[in-house]
Amino acid sequence: MFPKKYYSIIFVFFISLGMSVFMSCVITIVNTGLEGDFLNRWGAAWMVAFPLAFLAGNFFAPFSRKLTDKLTKS
Repeated sequence: MFPKKYYSIIFVFFISLGMSVFMSCVITIVNTGLEGDFLNRWGAAWMVAFPLAFLAGNFFAPFSRKLTDKLTKS
């Protein structure tokens, strides 16, 4: 188990993992279809998408938290 201080980075890791898998799959299907070497194309797309999603998630998380705090009542 990890200490609680790593909660944010672990959360961003898993959310970016899930979203990048899903989004790269959908975009690969829309752009090139399911036939042929779909898994190779999807894997290549995901290898680019995941690191970018992880970096973007870490960058936007503080802004998203602040905005969400302002928009919701306690």
